[in-house]
Parts: sequence; structure tokens; C-alpha cells
Amino acid sequence: MRKHLVFILLTFAVMLAYADFREIFNASLTGGDLQSADSILTVWSNETPDDSELYAARFNLLLNRARSKMLVLSDDPSQNGEAWALTDSAGGSAGYLYDRITWQDSIVNEAFAEIDSGIAMHPDRIDFWLGKASAATMTEHWDVAVRTLDRMLDREKENGGRWLTTGGADDVKADSLLADAVFERFKEIYTSESRTAIEAAMPVIRKATRRFDSDVRLFNIAGAISFGLGNDSDAVKYFEEALRIDPADAVPLTNMASMYYQKGDTVKALEICRQIESGNYDEDSRKIAIDMILDITSPVNEMEEYFYFFRYLPQISESTNSPTDFLDVEFMNSRIPAYNKLRSPFADADIKAEAVSVKGLKTEVVVWTFPMPHEIPMCRYVAFVPDGNGGCRIFTLEKSLDDCWVIGTQDDTSHSNFGDIELPSDAVAFVKALRKKKLLN
Repeated sequence: MRKHLVFILLTFAVMLAYADFREIFNASLTGGDLQSADSILTVWSNETPDDSELYAARFNLLLNRARSKMLVLSDDPSQNGEAWALTDSAGGSAGYLYDRITWQDSIVNEAFAEIDSGIAMHPDRIDFWLGKASAATMTEHWDVAVRTLDRMLDREKENGGRWLTTGGADDVKADSLLADAVFERFKEIYTSESRTAIEAAMPVIRKATRRFDSDVRLFNIAGAISFGLGNDSDAVKYFEEALRIDPADAVPLTNMASMYYQKGDTVKALEICRQIESGNYDEDSRKIAIDMILDITSPVNEMEEYFYFFRYLPQISESTNSPTDFLDVEFMNSRIPAYNKLRSPFADADIKAEAVSVKGLKTEVVVWTFPMPHEIPMCRYVAFVPDGNGGCRIFTLEKSLDDCWVIGTQDDTSHSNFGDIELPSDAVAFVKALRKKKLLN
């Protein structure tokens, strides 16, 4: 039996010696047969150890090893991908099952190290750079993605745009490949919700707009990122430059209208939307403009203070990733309500937001201080506290019926309180009171 296995392996090796290793390897990888791909790679490495395609092959194999699929049960039906609805014995909803892709970081890092070796040996192989950038966003290694895009743009300047492809041949499509890849990767970074990654990406996308100074897409994404980071004047400049490049493209106009609408400048937003509606633009953009006009001109509902403190803020808190998001008062107090045709009972300037560090908590507690309330049970302080599950919960300091100050919390429509305290002098003192009552544990 052992001789028979040896014979089979020897025959296999001889066959591969006369075959295209890359083609057979990729077929095994595509078919999900990682064991065969690994065996082919071993023979390939022994036969042609200097083949530059080995770097890409090892990189792809490692990424496939790092990838795994798991089933996740959730009560949220809006996940990406296919979901299987579960029902209970009475036919009611019991949740949803999803396939979720997970990545083993240690193996992903091995893959990055392997392709980095290939880049070091063959710095003008554009497929090595593009493959690494794509894998970085796919595995949500945002810092790696930003650094790779940055280095790739630098290399493009160094080699004068002369990129190579498989086998070392000139890549005649390199220019469009590079522009497409830069745009797609920045779009993924922008939608990642990682503020750290988005901030790091901004200098790199500025570099990309200088290199591809006629690419409307890049100026649009640069404008969107600038606006998301609060750099409104930069955002307008990018959108205006996109319009200068292609006046017939309505996307920069719809972006500007949306920006002004979110900022509360409905007059400017309406002006731009009506320009799109009456202009010779594509139907999709005209529909966006018309929908925005209807949204802007529909009545806005004023929130009462009670609803604001005990419905709106708790609901926003539950769906927010980190308490530090509440440092952006304008976004939480004005922009989000405006999106939902609501208006806060407080001006942004009425609210003082402070981050308070707490020993033992990885994320700071953020406290909003409001004007001294004159009605019961309105609030003086609202604290947004990490919940330990990647989100946050809310604690309030309310004026009670007995004219005392009471710490409370809200869960859906259920309100709880934790007893009365002396009025804290400031946000830090309120956080100390929460800790004393062991509400931050």
C-alpha cells in the first residue's frame, strides 16, 4: 500500500512538471480544495523556486486558510447576505440565521507578510499591490489598506506609471486599474464607520485627487469624507471641482444638497435640488432631488422635552457604537433629528458635551449638561456609558416630584431610578455619583 501511494505521488509530480502550475493551483483554490492546492504549491516551489507567481499563490492560499464561515443567530433581519427566518411553534418570528465570514488575524498577517515579500522583490507588479489593498479592506484591516494605497500611489510616481502584470509584462490598463482600485478601496473605508481609518485616509485621498485630477469619483468621495469629518469648506471645494470636471454629472450636486440639508441650510439645499429637477440630468439624480424636495418641504415635528430625554436619546444611545460619538453634539442633536423630520427642543449651543475618563473602562463616559430644568422630570445631566457590548446606555439626572435630584435610566419604554442624590456641581461629579452607586461596573 505504501509503494502504491508513493507511485501515485511520483506520477502526480511528473504530471505537474509539464503543466501550468498556476492554472492547476488556481483551479484547486477556486474549487475549495485547499489540501490539493497546498500539495501543488509544494511541487511548484520545488520545481521553480524563483517564479514570481509563487508570492501571489502563497498569499491567496493563506487568505483562504484564514477565512471561515459561521452561522449567527440575530433578531435583526437587515443583515447583509442571505438570511433564514426562524419561527416559533405559534408561527411567530424567532430570529434570523446568517452566514458570517470571520478571519483569523494571525494567518491574515502571514498573508500580508508574504505579499510584502513579493512587492519588495517586484515593486512594479500592480496585481500584488491591488491584491493586498483589496484583502485589507475585505478583512477590515483598515490601517493596512490606507498604508498600502499610500505606498502604491508613491510607487506609481516613482515608476512613472509603468506597471507590470503577470509574467512581468507591461500592464497597458494599469492607469484605469489603479484609479478604479483607489476609488473602490476608499469607498469601502468611507463606509467602514471607522473614524480612525477615515481620518487616516484623508491625506491619501488628497494625494489620489492630485494624481487622478480628472476623476470625478475621487473628488466626490473626497468631499463626502471631508464632510463626514466636519471639514465642510473642504467638502464644498471637492464637490465644486467635481462639477468643474464634468458639469453634466449631477452626483456632486446631490452630494452638496444633502450636505446643506444635513447642516440645516434648507434654503441652499432646495435651491440645488430644484436646479437638478429642472436640469438635463440623469433620471436617478432627478429622483433623488425630487425626493429631497418633498422631504425638505414636509412639516417638521417639534420634540417635547419629555420625549427628547426619555425616548429620543435612549433610542439613539442603544444604536450608537461608542459613547464618544456623543461628543458631536451637532450631529446627534440636530442632524439625526432633521433626517427624521424632528427638531430638538435644545439648540446645539445649549448643550455642553464632555468626555470623562473612568478607571476600569476602556471607553470614556460622555456627559451632556443641559440648562437648569424648570419642570419635572426634566434633566440636568445625561451620561452616555459603554455597555460592555460595543454600544452604550444612558443615565439621567432628573428633577423628581419631591423636588429632589434622582438618577434614572430608560430601557425601551421602561424607566428605572436609583435614588436621589445631591445636585452634582459638574459632569465629573455626576460620573463620580454614578460610580458610587456602582452603575458603571
